[in-house]
Amino acid sequence: MDASMAQGSRDDSKTYLVVSHCNNLAIRLLARSIETQRGVTCTAITRDDLFCDQIQDDLVLINVLDFPSAEIERLLGRIQERMPLCRVILVNADRGDNIFFLLNWPVVKGVIYQQDNDTLISKAIDVVCKGRSWFPRNYMDYLVRHRKTPTRCGHVFESLTSRERQMLDHVVRGMSNNEIADALCLSTHTVKAHLQSLYRKVGVKNRVGVMRWVHENHLEEEGQ
Repeated sequence: MDASMAQGSRDDSKTYLVVSHCNNLAIRLLARSIETQRGVTCTAITRDDLFCDQIQDDLVLINVLDFPSAEIERLLGRIQERMPLCRVILVNADRGDNIFFLLNWPVVKGVIYQQDNDTLISKAIDVVCKGRSWFPRNYMDYLVRHRKTPTRCGHVFESLTSRERQMLDHVVRGMSNNEIADALCLSTHTVKAHLQSLYRKVGVKNRVGVMRWVHENHLEEEGQ
């Protein structure tokens, strides 16, 4: 496996293992193994429990054996929209499965095979928790070719309100908060509130992140 560098470094997140049945013996063993290897709590939850307010920027492991690919894709779409700061690892992947398209969702930071041993799983999780990615070589090859234009972009853009789209347009134009407020006849406080909502939906923390998101998704070329 290769670990690709990314920004940030931290290892203080909680870990959640998303499964269809929490009482499955294999799942309990996997969760216990993760806890033993990393010294942190690994909580098995169902997909319905995932979207609670307390889970925001934590590590989420999705057991791909428990769900069909189409359902995983829908789940990733909801995570991307509602919890864009989460880091997702797809676990128990089969080497023969064709799930490359799931990597189009930027929240996916790693893939762990069924055959990977406990030491390798622990290393993968540590790498992702420190702000990097963990993908097998063939997945890395796919990312190089395809993640430049992720399919989630249109989904996220469509989720923006008309006011948030105005904010996006003005930020791209390099306008300050005061200039945006004057242009839209709003208070600077209201502008800041709309900007925070925009940042949350596209999964960034500031204007620089917005500009990077626009560039990576080629929105300046597509005219969205």
